[in-house]
Amino acid sequence: MAFVNLPLRYIEEHPDYLELFLTRGLNPELGFDAQALEAFTPDRHENTARIFHEAGLNCAVHLPFFDLHPGSLDPLVRRASIDRLLSALDAARIYRPAHFIAHLGYNHLTYANFREQWLENSLNTWSLILEHACAPLFLENVFEQDPWHQACVLESLQGKVRACLDLGHWHCFARGRERGNLQEWLEALDPFLGHLHLHDNDGETDQHLGLGQGSIPWSELFAFLEKRKTPVTVTFEPHTKDDFLATEAYLAGHPGRCPF
Repeated sequence: MAFVNLPLRYIEEHPDYLELFLTRGLNPELGFDAQALEAFTPDRHENTARIFHEAGLNCAVHLPFFDLHPGSLDPLVRRASIDRLLSALDAARIYRPAHFIAHLGYNHLTYANFREQWLENSLNTWSLILEHACAPLFLENVFEQDPWHQACVLESLQGKVRACLDLGHWHCFARGRERGNLQEWLEALDPFLGHLHLHDNDGETDQHLGLGQGSIPWSELFAFLEKRKTPVTVTFEPHTKDDFLATEAYLAGHPGRCPF
């Protein structure tokens, strides 16, 4: 199943985006940031969910991540992060989400000397979140420089959570363009891989371009997926309508290579 990212606040700020999803039959992965959670009333959530469900669309939810630190060494910061994630889970139930996405939250610049403490705190946080989640949970890489932390958390959670590999984040934040180590990431996360976030960039910044507009080696990803027995779901993450159309054109131009 494929989704396209849609920040929840865009539904009010950019009504044409909602129309795009409805007319093209795009399943939304709804971005639940703090701004949307503060602004949307329960009635507004119910109305929005009804619009998508009556159109026959499946919803997914990207949980908040700005300023959140699920593995923080500061118990007050960690508690605030948990509270925000729990509030998003409560609000998301009305959408009957197919899955949740959350950021793993390891940053080597902060936690390099505290990896074991970060790991223990992270496991406690995600175990608590799992108790309240009504759909599968995927943990996404962002600033991680290698797949070790993601794989370690997922292995410790014994299959209750799976991996979301974000190709754009690997390419720029993990210096994937420079290191050329996509295969290493794919092999390390293969036992846990359940979802992909797909967008393109130049390897320098997180541009969220359409597929084929940057320098990510898509053919390498497609070759790996074609050999893999277990399918994955995907979310395309363009940040503009033009980048979405570029992604659509890229997929149409590579019908035999895109296994989704």
